[in-house]
Amino acid sequence: MATGQENSDISRVMLWSLPRSVSTSFLKCMTNVQNSQTWFEPYMQAYHYSNYGNHRKSLIGIIQATLGLTEGACDTATFGSGISERGPAGKKLVFCKDISWGIDGLYEYIPDGFRHSFLIRHPYKVFESWDRVINPAHADDESKRMKLSELPEFLLPSGFFYKEQYDLYQHVKEHYEPNPVIIDTDDLLADPGRVLKAYCQAVGIPYSDDLLQWQPGRECMDQQWMIAKEQIMAQNFGNHHAETFTSTCFGKPTKVSDRDEIKMKKRQCSDVCMGYYEDMYANRLQV
Repeated sequence: MATGQENSDISRVMLWSLPRSVSTSFLKCMTNVQNSQTWFEPYMQAYHYSNYGNHRKSLIGIIQATLGLTEGACDTATFGSGISERGPAGKKLVFCKDISWGIDGLYEYIPDGFRHSFLIRHPYKVFESWDRVINPAHADDESKRMKLSELPEFLLPSGFFYKEQYDLYQHVKEHYEPNPVIIDTDDLLADPGRVLKAYCQAVGIPYSDDLLQWQPGRECMDQQWMIAKEQIMAQNFGNHHAETFTSTCFGKPTKVSDRDEIKMKKRQCSDVCMGYYEDMYANRLQV
């Protein structure tokens, strides 16, 4: 398997993340790298297509070829009614952020020529945020809230996000690079300049302090990202990345809740995931 940038002068970086881990803000930040092409969750979108009767493997085969080193894999509309090709001619960086769950069990479709990195976050914070996303209209009415234990597979996978990420991490270690770069969301938010600079140096992305500030708005999504139209429609409907699009920089980290402050179902989900998180946290990038 490919382990780097063979036969290409383009840097290619995957950021495999968890939901609700500030990964969309990270992608907005990477959009400011000069001569870059930025991708928003193509594998996760292929997963959701599969829930509506489409052919997931054929879709991710297109994604694999287009992201990877295959020339001319996609030159007009592709990815169903979604992504349109905007490069990478003239680009120096292809950066893709995705949810690890999106490629679970289909590792043969990992694109060639990429450096792989991971973004992790404390389970309490992920599940508290995920609960707010799936219950935006019933935040104060417990009787109407969707329970984490009752969510369908397409909203909460069997490994509660973390096992899917950990399994991918182990696969990357075995087949691509023995020490993939891991960053923790709270480390990034606490000191974005140092952490982002160290991350960029580790994966081969040119860094400047200009990456720490960006303009508010969603032009990056509407005009720059390689993103499926269905994902833009989902944002129009759910507005679940609102904080990213109103932001101008990385925000400050919030306090990790005490265990007795976490409601039972979120605590139970977190308990299942904590070992996966702690193992990756111990191997995170430290600056």
